[in-house]
Amino acid sequence: MKTAALLPLLALDESVFRFINSHHAGIFDAFFWGCSAFGSSWGIVPVLTLFILYNSKKGRVWIVLAAAAVMLIGGALLTSAVKQGVARPRPAVRFEAPEFGTAAAEVWRPFTVHVVGPRLGNYYSFPSGHTWTAFAVATFLVLFFGRKYWWAYLVAAAIGYSRMYVGAHFPIDVLGGAVCGTLLALLVWRVTAWIAPQKARPPSRAEAGNR
Repeated sequence: MKTAALLPLLALDESVFRFINSHHAGIFDAFFWGCSAFGSSWGIVPVLTLFILYNSKKGRVWIVLAAAAVMLIGGALLTSAVKQGVARPRPAVRFEAPEFGTAAAEVWRPFTVHVVGPRLGNYYSFPSGHTWTAFAVATFLVLFFGRKYWWAYLVAAAIGYSRMYVGAHFPIDVLGGAVCGTLLALLVWRVTAWIAPQKARPPSRAEAGNR
C-alpha cells in the first residue's frame, strides 16, 4: 500500500496514529482493551443474536437473523479479502520496519507503538475488521429496529478508537472499516426489504409491545 501519490496521506495517517497511541494510561488500557474485545466476533455477535431473539416477533425473527448472518459472514469474508489485497502492515510492524517505505520519498520517524493485547504482526491492517463489524451492527440496529438505537454508533466509535489506542490499526483502517460496514449493512437491509418489505421495516411501538 505504497505509491508516491498516497505518501502524504499515509504520513498524515501515521501522525494521527502516533498522537492517539502515545496518549495512554493504565486505567484507559483496561477500558479500551475491553472495548476492543467486545468488538470481536466473540463479543458483539452473541449480543446481537440475543438482541434479535428478544426484540423480534415470531414471524419476523428468522428473516432478521438470516439478514444478520449474511451481513456478518459476508463482512468477515470481504474484510479478509481486502486485507490480503491491500497488504498494509500493522502499526507495530510498520514502525519497526523502515523497508516498508522508501527512504528517499518519506522521512522515517521511529516510534514505539503502545500495544495492549496481541501484537498481531502476522496479520494485515486495512481495513479494521472490528470497526467494520461494529458499524455494520450499529447500522443494522437502526435500519431493522429503529432510530432509537442511534447510540449504537457511539459504541461502534468507541470500538474503532480502541483499535488505534491498543496499537492494532491506523486511522484510515478504522475509517475504511466504518464506511464499509455501514454500506454492507445498508445493502443487506435493502435486499431484505425487497424480499420481505413488511419484515424489514422497524416495528411500531404497538408491535414492539406485542412481540
